[in-house]
Formats: sequence, C-alpha cells, structure tokens
Amino acid sequence: MIGHRAPICGSNNFDKMNVDLLISLLVFFAVFIFSKFFFEKIAPDLINKYKQSQQKRVAKVTDKLEDSFIFLEKNKVTFLTISPLLFSGIFFLLFRNAFGLLVGFIIGFSAPGIVTAIIKHRRIKAFEGQLVDSLMILSSSLKGGLSLIQAIEALCEEMPPPISQEFNLVLKENKWGVSLEESLRKLRTRMPLESVNLLVSSVLVARETGGELTRVFSRLTDTIRDNLKLKEKISTLTLQGRMQGIVMSILPIAFAFFITKQNPEHFDIMWENEMGRKLLVAAVLMQIIGMLLIKKVSTLRV
Repeated sequence: MIGHRAPICGSNNFDKMNVDLLISLLVFFAVFIFSKFFFEKIAPDLINKYKQSQQKRVAKVTDKLEDSFIFLEKNKVTFLTISPLLFSGIFFLLFRNAFGLLVGFIIGFSAPGIVTAIIKHRRIKAFEGQLVDSLMILSSSLKGGLSLIQAIEALCEEMPPPISQEFNLVLKENKWGVSLEESLRKLRTRMPLESVNLLVSSVLVARETGGELTRVFSRLTDTIRDNLKLKEKISTLTLQGRMQGIVMSILPIAFAFFITKQNPEHFDIMWENEMGRKLLVAAVLMQIIGMLLIKKVSTLRV
C-alpha cells in the first residue's frame, strides 16, 4: 500500500512568520522615521507658532484689562497662556473623546477674551452711572470759580472708580504735555458711550467758541439723566421678552440633554437615518435663528 505524502505545514508557517516579521519591521522603521521627522522638523515649528499666537492673545487680553485699570500678576498671565491646554485636559477627562478635547480647547482659548469683554462692559456701565453726579461736581466747581483742570481734580477726589481713574488719567496726560482736547478724545475712545461723546464734543465746542461751560454742564446733566431714565424704562418693559427668549433658547438644549441621559439610544434613529440627520441640522439652524430673532426683537437702542 502506497502511503500518502503529508503536507508540509512547517515551511508555510515559517514563510508566513517571515512575511509578518518583515511587515512589522517596515512599519516600525516607517513610524520611527516619521516620528523623528515630526519631532525634529514639524513639532518645533508648531510649538513656536502656538507660543507666538498665545503671546499675542495674552498681550491683547492684558492690554484690554489694563485699559480697565486691572493689572494681572505673573501667575495669572501664565494661566491665560496654558488655559487652552488646561481646559482641553479637563473636558477630555469628563467626556473621554476627541469632541470633548476640541470643546475644551475652544473654551479655554476664548474664555479670557469673553471674561475681559464682560469686565470692560461692566466698567463702562459703572462709568455711565457715575457720569451725572460727576457733571454736577464739575458744574459746581466751575461756578465756584475753579478752572476746568481744577474742577476735574475735584471730581477725581470726590468720585470713586472707575470715573475717578479715567479723569485722573486725563489729568496725568495733561501734565505730561498732552493737550486737554486730545486727552478728552482719548477718553471718548476708551469709553465708547453716547453720553461721553456728547460730553467731549460739547466741551471741545465750548472751548473753541468761548461758550459758558457751567451752562453746558447743566444742560448735559439734564440730557444724560433723561437718557438714563429712558434706558431703564425700556429695559424694564423688555425684561419679560428677554427672559422668555432665554428660557426658550435653553429649553430645547436642556430637553435633549435630559432625554439623552435617561435613554442614550433615543436619538440613534435620527443619527442612523439620512433624513434624520438633515432634520437635526435643520432643528439646530432654526434654534440659532430663533435665538437671534428673539434677541433682535427684545433689544432696543436709545
């Protein structure tokens, strides 16, 4: 009886192992070369560009804060520099995905600018609230025989910040050789308010034409006081509409978040279906448009 020849399996396995080993070595060398090229050529350029962009951003934020007489310490400036990386790490730990990492980076990058804008807006509102009393002090000082510079000095002594800081800066610029007219124009740039624009324009015109500043300040006081009362009345009348807008804007987001927490698979049918994805995009766009329309309707400019 002639026996069958057994298949040679050892050689095939050996050849397969050699091929796998060769592929692994090629992948290893490719990754090694790419990593070396990345860390020696690309990574330093990216790090330098990131540092430059961060330095520009921090300088812009600190300049805006210094305009509001807020001077940051060194550790706070360092926090502004690393805030995108810090928030990226926090959101990645919370959500455990790349989306959380991206959201954290965006929040960390934009948060200092948003906080700065809020601080500046509050400062401008506080300045506007102090303007009527300051005009009364200027008018009384001028009636008492003081010059305009001396009246501004009296204002700086009697009024609290921020208006005392701003007019004190006007005095310092005047002592450094800057004309009073130019200092007032800079004040108008730092405080972009209609009332400040009206004040500076009236003072400049009165000084050029020889008008009586006491009468100018008295009229300005009445005008600015009436404008503030009108703004407060409009804010009160539109408060209900603004609150409804905020509630209607938050409600769909809160509803989607609550439903997702209760049943994570509730919206899967929308994500898996092309029509469902289109409807979700349309819903988000309509939500954004609705928020903008509500803000537009409930905002009145005086």
